[in-house]
Amino acid sequence: MGRPFTVIGLSMFASLFFICALGVTAAYVVLAVAVIALIIFVSIKKLRRNVAIIVSLAAVIFAGGLYVGTYHFAYLPSEQYFGKEASVSGTLKDYPDYEYHRYYAEIKVKTIGGNEVRPFVMRISFPDYIEAQPGDTLTCKAVISESGTASRFSKLNYLSKGVFASAYCADEPVVEENTDAWKGLSVYLAQYRHFICENLRNVLPKSHAALASAVLIGEKSYIDSDTLTNINNAGISHIICVSGLHLSIIAAALLKLFTALKVSRKLKYISCAGFIIFFMALCGFTSSVVRAGMMFLVYIAAELMLAEPDSLNSLGLAAFVILLNPFNAGNIGFIFSFSATLAIILCGSRVIDYLKEKWEISECSKVKKCLFSLLEIVIISVFVNAFCMPFSILIFQKFSLISIIANVFILPFASMLLISCALCALFAMLPLSVFGFIIYPVAAFASLMCAYTLKVVDILAGIPFSNVYAGSAPLLCACACVLLLIVLLIFMRKNKKVYTAAGIVMAIVFAASAAFQYYLNVSRMEVRICSLKSNVCITAHAGKDFVLIDAGNSPMVPSKIAESMFRSASEDIDYFLICGSAKKHCGKARQVFRDFDVRHCILPQNAQDAQYLDIGEQTQTQTSAYTAFSTDSGMSVSYYALKFAAVHITYKEQSILFVSTGDADISVLPEHMQQANYLIVAGKVNSLFSNMQTNAIIEIDKETKNPTDTTESILFSTSQSRDITITVSSAKSTIGRSNAWQQ
Repeated sequence: MGRPFTVIGLSMFASLFFICALGVTAAYVVLAVAVIALIIFVSIKKLRRNVAIIVSLAAVIFAGGLYVGTYHFAYLPSEQYFGKEASVSGTLKDYPDYEYHRYYAEIKVKTIGGNEVRPFVMRISFPDYIEAQPGDTLTCKAVISESGTASRFSKLNYLSKGVFASAYCADEPVVEENTDAWKGLSVYLAQYRHFICENLRNVLPKSHAALASAVLIGEKSYIDSDTLTNINNAGISHIICVSGLHLSIIAAALLKLFTALKVSRKLKYISCAGFIIFFMALCGFTSSVVRAGMMFLVYIAAELMLAEPDSLNSLGLAAFVILLNPFNAGNIGFIFSFSATLAIILCGSRVIDYLKEKWEISECSKVKKCLFSLLEIVIISVFVNAFCMPFSILIFQKFSLISIIANVFILPFASMLLISCALCALFAMLPLSVFGFIIYPVAAFASLMCAYTLKVVDILAGIPFSNVYAGSAPLLCACACVLLLIVLLIFMRKNKKVYTAAGIVMAIVFAASAAFQYYLNVSRMEVRICSLKSNVCITAHAGKDFVLIDAGNSPMVPSKIAESMFRSASEDIDYFLICGSAKKHCGKARQVFRDFDVRHCILPQNAQDAQYLDIGEQTQTQTSAYTAFSTDSGMSVSYYALKFAAVHITYKEQSILFVSTGDADISVLPEHMQQANYLIVAGKVNSLFSNMQTNAIIEIDKETKNPTDTTESILFSTSQSRDITITVSSAKSTIGRSNAWQQ
């Protein structure tokens, strides 16, 4: 077995990804199956010769045991504090972030409720900025909850960073300054990261400095949400996620610099290795940069020992080291970094080498070499997208159609962007009054590169259908089939007929599944109840018709509405139904009119403060106590706003009723509105609803038991960051929250 770490790394990643996606129960199943299989292979003489399989099974057992141990001994003790309000004290790890109009700080917890606890990281939100430095001790009274409840992979992203809990603090914390002579390496690295960002902000425009900070050291907290969304939609988030691209540019620049300075070969590689380790620490040892850094260190070690480096073995070794924290298998950065690198090694580089040899690129003119460089980007992007697409669909329920085009426009200038930002951060440390003649030209060039990147991103992200929503199984299965065929091609690459047949099969499978996916999307309705605490925000879409019910009172409202619109491929809000006082009960309704195109708005008759909303002339406004309408896609909507507010939606023989209060007497509603398959109540359900026959009752931000106490009804409750979705298709419906679904 020539590549032991390849087998170990791939086996650990595959098994841990499966375990992370399904939970700790899956770990026990994987362990049991792997142990039984290993015993069989070791016991039977003929099977014992399969060393690679035995090593793979041992790696799976090790990975499963590691996950179980980490889950029970590291994470599980923190669960006892979820749902409690207590005094929390801990050490601030980094400077506070600003998101969703609140400040967030990560602390290493020392005590909860005055009692010492096993240290773990907690992410606490505060309403105002905290005057504190990394290493200072924060003490506050907070409501504790589990971290990353929006989805399974959101939770795993936090767990991989050691953030086991989240908390909300309404008051200003007590800050105790750290006066120790040595505050710890992590504190000084955090301060240096902040110092670099501040230097960039001093010499670059705000938006350009934010992009430069992200490109240079992966600090994304300064980028505004719209720009971040555009970068993700354009499919080039790898630009602001420090990984192999960044390290290859930096390492190449360093090696050329040391060569120009005539530094000895040994010292050159040792110095480069030292800088890579420092850069990994500066970026916070994120899984993507550790993966790239480990591979570069293995490459440097091979060069020093005059050995031939093995990329696959290096990748396996990096995966093994990273997965010693088993939660990293669910870290989004590591998943895409690992799969993209695997695509480049297995497919991209081999195809490029084959074309170089066939076309004799080394003997071509400079123009042809430049054109071939662009072709290299396209080839690499195609294979990377093919390998990453299943994960993108599984995690984000979407994939980008324009990422290849974006890479063609962005990657040729990536080296200039990164190096100019690095030089800008370096020279910005010098006094402007003395070295301005050096600093300003470099800053001007860096700003030009940032402006170009942001402009390209803005244009490409605005292209209609630049992303495809693929939330259900067919397209995911197709991607898995395509990926499997690509892997098979690797082992049968000498047979041209296999290439042709596989290409045809890929095209047919993908086209058929995409058509089926499109049919599913246009023939179903999805109602999404956004978890916004005590306020309500409900979106309903079928085909391209989009209906919004209220707007909650959370800064996350625009992003949640935008996500729902993306899922439905809707360009505007067809109907905005407001169920109460525009000023007091509709939260972010004013912002909705400002950020989105609204075609129709329906208000209660007593909404005297409608002028608060700043409704534009393009919106048709109606005030009514009762109205009904149908959309082009077949949604029938009834709106009632007299003694209380209610909205009734019917689609394909399934109906949903939203009531604005738990004290509503639904007998006053029109007869057809009194029956529904799903009941959504903004408040606590009481006896007034006990005679209503429903498949499920959903309370907004309440933790109560089913009042009807019958086995036919299912009660769901929203929480701060966990949405509920009802999907109706072909007279059937499902209701689910996160990864838990009920028929």
